[in-house]
Amino acid sequence: MVTTAGMHLQKSPRLGDIMAPEDNSFGVMRLLMASLVLISHSYMYTFGTTLAEPLTTWTGHSLGEHAVQGFFILSGILVAQSFERSRSLFDFAAARVLRIFPGLIVCVLLTALLLGPLVSQLAPEQYFSSPVLFAYIAKTLSLSTGSAPLPGVFTDVPMAGSVNSSLWTLKYEVLCYVGLALAGTAGLFAAKYRGVVTIALAAFLVVIFAGDPEPIENYTFTDNVRYFALYFGTGTLIYLVRDRLVITALALLPLAALFVFAQGTRFAELTTALLIGYAIVWAASHRFGPLRAWCNRIDLSFGVYIYAGPIQQALIDAAPALPPIANTAIAFALVLPLALLSWVLIEHPALSLRAVLRRKLQYRASAATLTIVPR
Repeated sequence: MVTTAGMHLQKSPRLGDIMAPEDNSFGVMRLLMASLVLISHSYMYTFGTTLAEPLTTWTGHSLGEHAVQGFFILSGILVAQSFERSRSLFDFAAARVLRIFPGLIVCVLLTALLLGPLVSQLAPEQYFSSPVLFAYIAKTLSLSTGSAPLPGVFTDVPMAGSVNSSLWTLKYEVLCYVGLALAGTAGLFAAKYRGVVTIALAAFLVVIFAGDPEPIENYTFTDNVRYFALYFGTGTLIYLVRDRLVITALALLPLAALFVFAQGTRFAELTTALLIGYAIVWAASHRFGPLRAWCNRIDLSFGVYIYAGPIQQALIDAAPALPPIANTAIAFALVLPLALLSWVLIEHPALSLRAVLRRKLQYRASAATLTIVPR
């Protein structure tokens, strides 16, 4: 705090000053991103295309796609912090496995074994004897695809056969974790290399989307890896420069201008990542009243993200004339309790098993233990 002409002016904080959970609102941002995906998917499921949203024709991405971009940036920041604080690669791996898979397993089984037979056009004996059912469980839990169908489920809706479209991004999330672990083991977080690796990562993010823009629906697997690596890498870069990154609303103006002027050019994705990344950091510097403390204790974001799709499709299947706004409202009313149960009964208890799983992993691979390079 400094005094000028009798007035007290507060110095703008840096990201490094607010990285402790009690000092930031990243939990609120995660819940916001999950909620935006739900809202966006109400239109996508109702009309069978992301083109139903005005944002798509302007930025090339729907509101939900921009929210997923924000998710990956948040993940880049927070998972980089988790990696640097982990005791070993096994500790890091345990944390990541326990954060995703327990909740995902329960969601997939509930969808396939409870919701599926209730809404399927097949008789129960046909449904449960169909190899498509077991293929859905295997493919979805292995993250090989997020678009596997269930037998006779959602066949007469605009997005026919889509059970849970949100899950397709989890494969790329895990690939980003692997890439971060490899880079971290090679010295990404070593203090003596900090300047060099920061510049190298920034250069990498600039060049991976240096080619001419292409519609996202034409992306190959390699394109998707580059796409998600850009946003996750932006979050990691933000974390690396956290002690120098000043948080001020004034910086949003030039970033927004770059974003607008870059639309339709090869720099569109890069400027989108910069704007969303900084906007998230700026928003997370605000308190949001008691919501911050609540989101720090109870993280509903993952539950909202993984349960919304099947519920929204079931609503459209039951009431085809339901407008997107009504779908959004009803879906929120149903999804939030499920997300709360998922956190209280599955996700949070699973995280407490981190130390147990870490010891088991270390025991099984004790001959090849790799420790994270210290700061």
